[in-house]
Amino acid sequence: MELSQLNEKLKELSIKDKLTGLYNRHKTDEELNRVYYNFQKYGKTFSILLIDIDKFKNINDTYGHLVGDKVLEKLANIFKNTLRKTDIPSRWGGEEFLIILPETDLQGAYNIAEKLRKKVENTEFPENIKLTISIGVGNINEYNTIKELLNETDNKLYKAKKQGRNKTIK
Repeated sequence: MELSQLNEKLKELSIKDKLTGLYNRHKTDEELNRVYYNFQKYGKTFSILLIDIDKFKNINDTYGHLVGDKVLEKLANIFKNTLRKTDIPSRWGGEEFLIILPETDLQGAYNIAEKLRKKVENTEFPENIKLTISIGVGNINEYNTIKELLNETDNKLYKAKKQGRNKTIK
C-alpha cells in the first residue's frame, strides 16, 4: 500500500464509525461547528435530528450482539439511502444517531424525520425484527449555541420516548 493510500485509509478510520460507516462523534462535532459558523456568518439555518432506536437492548438480549450490529448497519443504510446528499448522518453513540440538515428549517426537518421514521417502521430487519425509532428535532434559530440546540433536541427525543416511542417531536 502506498503512503498516500495509507494516509487516506487512516483519515477515513479517524472520522468514520467502523460498524455503520457513518461519521463518528468527533467528525460530527466538526460538522456541527462548520454549519454553526455558516449560520452565524451567512444566516444559513440548519436543523438536527437526534434519533434513538426504541428498545434496542431487547434486540441484543434476544438475538445477540451480532444481530444488533446488523440492525445498526441496516439502519445506517436507510439513512444514507433516504437522506439528501447534503445531509450529514452520524453515529452519536450506541444506538443513537445525529443527523445534521443544512439549510433546513424546523418544519422541513420534521418532514425528513417523519419520512425516516416511517421508512424504518416499514422495513424488515434481520431475524424478521420490526424496529421503531424515536426522534427529537431542533433548529438553530431557536437557540443561541450548539450546546443549547443539542440539549433541547435531546429533551425532545426523550419526550418522544415517554409518549410511547415511535414518535417525532419538534
